[in-house]
Amino acid sequence: MKVIHRREFLRGMAGIAGLAASSCAIAPAAGPHAKRYDLNLDDPQANLKAFIKLTGSLDNEPVYDLVQGSVYGLVAGQPARPLFKTVGAGCSHYSRRSRFEYRAESRYIGMFLDWNTEQPLDKWTNPYTGKVCDVPVTRYGPSEVSILGNKIVQAAATAAETQMPGAKRPWFKLGNVAHMQREVISSAPEMPLFPKADLMTYSSDWQQLANPKLKRIPSRLNFSAVEAWRDWMNMVAGEDPAGTLWWQVSGVKLDRASDYPSQLLQRLRREDPNFFQSRGDI
Repeated sequence: MKVIHRREFLRGMAGIAGLAASSCAIAPAAGPHAKRYDLNLDDPQANLKAFIKLTGSLDNEPVYDLVQGSVYGLVAGQPARPLFKTVGAGCSHYSRRSRFEYRAESRYIGMFLDWNTEQPLDKWTNPYTGKVCDVPVTRYGPSEVSILGNKIVQAAATAAETQMPGAKRPWFKLGNVAHMQREVISSAPEMPLFPKADLMTYSSDWQQLANPKLKRIPSRLNFSAVEAWRDWMNMVAGEDPAGTLWWQVSGVKLDRASDYPSQLLQRLRREDPNFFQSRGDI
């Protein structure tokens, strides 16, 4: 297997900005004679179906996405401090279980990048402590979840947890663009500044979302999160500064797996041979 050097990886990742602009461009406003479709996102069943179409797909085919962003450190009395950047890839497969429940089987691989060079980090010097830390690759899944009207739970959840036929997700429309939100906010005693929070907004063209003939549409993600220091940062409670990580990330749904930058494709194959659903995906 060919070893991917950092400089090669950086050159390969340079295509991300262009990819975001081309693979997931939100369509311009339709002309006056274009067919228009009705969409009532206040209806719980239509709301959930639209959320699946926006974040994933209704065609039972694998969905690949790409995220990239920045991570800051927040410590009381100090300005936000740039720590590192991040890039990640996800693969999900969606299936309908009922009018008010879908299932998603997902996996994710993420990497931290040097703030200035945007090269993958193996080692990182913690600016709060001076400690040199080993930086792991982030892996989630494979996991299976149930996607309900206004929350996501483990697939093994009880029937009572999944029966929420009246629930729906927040949404709004700006011009010809639809926005749907997923908010997860929970108490986290180990976090001194904020509760743990994931705030996600998915966006796409309103008429594409409303069009019943389309099973998969381009979409974008804007994601902000706060979480506790990662364990690998080696922050010792009571000795090192108490604080929080603050994530600002953007993402796109790809048309196909081969849309990943070439060097990232190679890295994904190396990190998880099962990441791609089949050889035909790439």
